Amino acid sequence: MKEGRSKILHREFIRGIAITSFVFLAVATTPILGSIGLIFIPLPILYYYSKLGRTQGLVVFFASLLVLVISYKFGDSKVNLPFFFLIGSLGLILSEILRKSYSIEKTVFHSTVALLTLCFAVLIYYNVKTGRTPWGLIEFYVSESIQENIRLYSQLDISSEQINLIKENADQIRAGIISLFPALVLISSSFIVWLNILAGKLIFPKSGMWYPDFGNLACWKVADWMIWFVILSGGLFLVVAGMIKIVALNLLIVFLFIYMFQGLAIISFFFKKKNVPEFIRIICYFLIFGQQFLLLLVVGLGLFDIWLNFRKLDKKMKQHPA
Repeated sequence: MKEGRSKILHREFIRGIAITSFVFLAVATTPILGSIGLIFIPLPILYYYSKLGRTQGLVVFFASLLVLVISYKFGDSKVNLPFFFLIGSLGLILSEILRKSYSIEKTVFHSTVALLTLCFAVLIYYNVKTGRTPWGLIEFYVSESIQENIRLYSQLDISSEQINLIKENADQIRAGIISLFPALVLISSSFIVWLNILAGKLIFPKSGMWYPDFGNLACWKVADWMIWFVILSGGLFLVVAGMIKIVALNLLIVFLFIYMFQGLAIISFFFKKKNVPEFIRIICYFLIFGQQFLLLLVVGLGLFDIWLNFRKLDKKMKQHPA
């Protein structure tokens, strides 16, 4: 019995390294796939770290990073190893926090804080190594990312006029991104955490693995008093100037991002109520995140739900399983 179990674990161990390495390489070598696939880099690590245990899970993670480094060592390009280490580490973080059976809010919050703390530690490391300030490193990274995107767009079917427009406004784009960097980092990290939690919620039960029960997420809503933060930050953004205006805008973006989740919960609620097929739901979600106008409508749904109560939530409905 133990020998059979050992063989299964051994097979799963090798499979974990192979799948995680494949995901790393696919994201690193395919620009178009990489922009989407990078979001789910933590998922195979989360899965195999939870399934195989801490020791073998860590070996899967670092062995996959080693495969990535070796593959690029024999190529002409360089791999952004710190990025893959950071985003991959989220799989380890999520596995540890999910074991504590927190609520969905605490799970997302603690995972995001842990990831950002790790990012800050890496910044401090490079600060000591290069002598650049953490903010200077961020500015350098933003500039490099803009140039990398310009190179990527030049390889795609995008008109030269549009590419030249980006080049001409590169400094303004860089300044805008840097001023909103705190909000952008916070919401992107939270969003990646949230997506991987939902993906795990689908995959783990199908593999017979334990996963925390977050209840009916379609009935999730923001506390009513949170609206005052939206009003305050929005008001400050409109009436003040300088650094306070930038801080207010960052806060406003973060609070609207939270209400986006409430808007998505409302949409999910009505999808379930009307028994909308899964493939149509997926198409709708892709359209929402692909079109800024639709995303703004989702945020509006979350905001106005405070007064209109679109789902007519009651205790009975809240107790229904997700």
